[in-house]
Amino acid sequence: MTDLLISESEIFRFAYDALTAAGVRDDVAQTTARGLWRTSLRGVDSHGIRLLVHYVHAVKGGRINPNPNFRWTQTAPATGTLDADHGFGHAAGMSAMRHAIALARGAGAGFVSVRNSTHCGAMAYFAMEAAAQDMIGLAFTHATPKVQSPGATTPFFGTNPVCVTAPMQDDDPFCFDSAITQYSFNKVRQFREEGKPVPPGIASDINGHMTTDPDAAFQLLPLGIYKGFGLAMMVDIFCGLLSGMPSGDEVSSMFENPLSERRLLGHFFGAIRIDAFLEIENFKRQLKRNADKIRSQPRLDPNQPVMIPGDPEKMIEQQRRAAGVPIKALDMSKFEALAAELGIDPPRQMEHAAST
Repeated sequence: MTDLLISESEIFRFAYDALTAAGVRDDVAQTTARGLWRTSLRGVDSHGIRLLVHYVHAVKGGRINPNPNFRWTQTAPATGTLDADHGFGHAAGMSAMRHAIALARGAGAGFVSVRNSTHCGAMAYFAMEAAAQDMIGLAFTHATPKVQSPGATTPFFGTNPVCVTAPMQDDDPFCFDSAITQYSFNKVRQFREEGKPVPPGIASDINGHMTTDPDAAFQLLPLGIYKGFGLAMMVDIFCGLLSGMPSGDEVSSMFENPLSERRLLGHFFGAIRIDAFLEIENFKRQLKRNADKIRSQPRLDPNQPVMIPGDPEKMIEQQRRAAGVPIKALDMSKFEALAAELGIDPPRQMEHAAST
């Protein structure tokens, strides 16, 4: 079976055209389309362009405000809050991170809590913005309750990802961006749509028993059991409690709730100025040295390189810039239907295809 290939420019063009055709304000559409483009380019397909159809329908259903009034309030020298007015989380998150960077320039660090937001995609999109300014970036969000609590039969927290970035010398930034589960539930939905089994140890059924059946998968298992669960609770403190939004098992569902209902999500972003602690080039040089020492460790498998967080995404991005972004036939059919619905051109395929 083969995937269809779309150039990276077509990914952005189609996302932007679809959002603006749906009535999304231009700056919001630009930032959201860039987030989807960047995420697909880095190989995080569960949070990339495949979510565009859902987002457009969420705009049409009333969940996402296409013309939000982001309300920024600085609350202390290094802190502030941003009310997203139920707009796209991608645009709200980028606005919040830029405020965090501005705070850090003056105070040495900046932290921003976001409220009344929606799904914001991959957290690396925001944290990399801080790394581009020679700062350490932090980005957290809470999510639909889908993670089974250790010892319980039901979920309480979401996959609640944690992202940390830092600049390196002569290299793309260090980027650790991970849910507290091995896969997101969007990835499980991909397995379901493709008729593929879920790998063991990933999901459990409605009764809390581990399953590989994608149709029976109801909840996800936390990494390291209590360790992953503890990280989920930590993120919820930052994103639910600190933002004043619903927390824990009260966080709304992305797919099960009606698209007319607001999500009321919270996020948390931070930027830390490295030169407030030591000379920036020294930091970047030492981080690069450590990264290269790790990469040069003896390989367990000669055919598998030793990598640091972010390396797989760097490799995929290089491949996809050259060869195109692979799109499942099912997703392409959804894009074509969306294009017809909105009166825009569907994504144009490249001439060759990739094997799956």
